Amino acid sequence: MDLTWKEIPRSLKSYIFLSAIGGFSFLTYIVSPALGSLLSFSLKDVGWIFSVSYAFQAVLTYALGKNFERRSPNIALFLSKIFFAVGNILFAMTTKILTFIVAQLFVSFMDVFYPSVVMYERAIFLPRHREKLYWFLFTFSDMVKAVGYSLFVFILAPNLSGLSFYRVVFLVIASANIFYALSFIFILPKVRSGSDFHEEHIQKLSDKRTFLLLMLHQYLAYTSFGFGSFMIITYYLIEYFKLGPSSPILFEVMFSVSVVMSLLWRPRLKTSPVFNMIFGSFLLSFSFFVMCVPNVYVFFSAHFIMGIAFVLWLPGKESVKMEIAPKELGRWEGFFQGLNIFTRIFTPALSAIVATNLGYFYVFFISGSLVLISSLLLIPVFTVYRKSHGNS
Repeated sequence: MDLTWKEIPRSLKSYIFLSAIGGFSFLTYIVSPALGSLLSFSLKDVGWIFSVSYAFQAVLTYALGKNFERRSPNIALFLSKIFFAVGNILFAMTTKILTFIVAQLFVSFMDVFYPSVVMYERAIFLPRHREKLYWFLFTFSDMVKAVGYSLFVFILAPNLSGLSFYRVVFLVIASANIFYALSFIFILPKVRSGSDFHEEHIQKLSDKRTFLLLMLHQYLAYTSFGFGSFMIITYYLIEYFKLGPSSPILFEVMFSVSVVMSLLWRPRLKTSPVFNMIFGSFLLSFSFFVMCVPNVYVFFSAHFIMGIAFVLWLPGKESVKMEIAPKELGRWEGFFQGLNIFTRIFTPALSAIVATNLGYFYVFFISGSLVLISSLLLIPVFTVYRKSHGNS
């Protein structure tokens, strides 16, 4: 963690700055279920809409597989941001459920191109400083989220009705993503293909079993996030706690503030990326279990804890993954992302049924249990990592 901001190349700084648009755009996943609630679409209806949209995306992700390695990530990321912008424009126009469905289809294309994000970052990130760079990326993005979301909640929301407020949010996100898409063509570093490495990358031998355990962990963790998703959280805040339309955004502000506060403690940590990944994973599980408590203040506090967990888990996971991954990372990312999207075909509808028929407690308990199980899979990864680094 000895890399300073001044030492980061300008091209990487540009990527970190512009990636804040992607982080800010997470607002779409928060506001779209809230839009469904405001338009009187039931939780089960929205759950089925999300499930159907993922079915097509799963097939497409599997089909693209090896193309993530052969094609330029710049082109793929340009397309993903354009599709995402179109989806937001359609959300802004939504009055009927059919438009909502089409908008969700366009927005979910972002997940199809996720392997290209990994390929792109493997090629441009300095290998010896990946964890620090991911922390910079994550922290700056959430700094922008904390400020932007707060402006929406405390300035924009009080002056607009619920529906008008959501429409403005979607149009702002669409405009930002059109600019973000163009930046991959005209501003950001060019990567010829997804198989390219950074010039300093050293390919290390690692048994495939260890790598696949890490990918299985990632899959289960993402499944837990999909089960206890913002679709569930939004309906929980608005229908159970009877909070206003901007409450889901305020809920995410708690997460972003937690991440930004890591500037006070994260640079002092001397622990290894693999330790951070494992500890952060167990902390993620704990935060879901805290969400089971039916108290609004405890619920918001749980998301603050989750921010701390992500600061440790995400940079550590990505750093370790790129270090132990085989050269064909693209096809494995494509396979597991396809599997992840295929799983999401069922999770929105299933989690909506569980929340409606059994209660929200069981949704968050299942999510916490999934992350806990995934955390146990990391113990063999930790053992192999320590041996390859001289037990340091």
